[in-house]
Amino acid sequence: SSSSSGINAEYGDTSRLRYLEKYNVRRAKLRTVDGCDIDTMFYDNRGSDNEKGKTLVITSEGNGGYYEVGCFEIPQKAGYSSLGWNHPGFGYSTGIPFDVAEMNSIEAVYEYATTELGFTDENIIVYGWSIGWFPTTYIAHAHPNISSAIVDASFDDIIPLALPRMPQWLAGMTVRCCRHYFNLHNSLLLSKYPGPVRIIRRSRDEIISTNERPDGNRGNELLGAILLQRYPTIFGDEEVQECVRSWYAETGTITRRLSVPGELDRMFCATTVASLPDRQESYPELGNGLSTQEKIQLAYYLFDKYLTDFDVGHNSPLPARHFEVPWKHSDSAPRN
Repeated sequence: SSSSSGINAEYGDTSRLRYLEKYNVRRAKLRTVDGCDIDTMFYDNRGSDNEKGKTLVITSEGNGGYYEVGCFEIPQKAGYSSLGWNHPGFGYSTGIPFDVAEMNSIEAVYEYATTELGFTDENIIVYGWSIGWFPTTYIAHAHPNISSAIVDASFDDIIPLALPRMPQWLAGMTVRCCRHYFNLHNSLLLSKYPGPVRIIRRSRDEIISTNERPDGNRGNELLGAILLQRYPTIFGDEEVQECVRSWYAETGTITRRLSVPGELDRMFCATTVASLPDRQESYPELGNGLSTQEKIQLAYYLFDKYLTDFDVGHNSPLPARHFEVPWKHSDSAPRN
């Protein structure tokens, strides 16, 4: 039977009414293929003079988030149209938020965006905060022509985070339960998405870090997995991997830059990657014939383009100024 956890009604309803009264929003309930009703809210900014308004950002909330009080308004404040939804069992959505229900829910949201709201894949960005990155990675890999994907305060795989929080004698059962009921293997899904990606890492994240330091943040593993998948000749190099491990511990580009041998040749890096296609799962040819120093320079350049550091904890709202469209190779081409 379906269920709804019911967010604190007074607070949730007040936030929802504020949107309905102040902004140009549309609320809708969507029926999934497994019979859940998903509560959504759409902010339409296409009528503004802002070119960004023609792009829709589909936001997926974290475990304690609801569109009424979560990341739904971040792209809205940045000038985009936005579509938020509540997970099954959250707020006025029905169901239980197991992985299959999550996938069916984001598919219903995507279908609503493309059929009823009239957005094309090329004008859709998907943004997931915390555990909301699972439906985000799923829909990105299921519809690879989606413009780009942004992951905020997330992780590569739930098991490395679950095991330290459980008794050691339950390790086997923990793994089996996670894989059967909550198989949140984000890096595997993301590796099948060929479009631009931005990873936002909260350097003081206390939830997805195994040691509460930047080098223990599981977002590092997500970043490392996507970079190795896309640029295996560069990031598969042992000396490059040693540099990358040291970069994980840093929270600023200046200190990372100091570990790059020689003077960073940005023109070399930019012209080298600008010739690559923007959408492809892997670029194994990048790095062929290059010296180790050149590979490290390219690795630093790409690492810096994919990662945004934000010096806060896990639950702090992302300011609109930090909401940036992911970089793509052609952005490095010289401008006339």
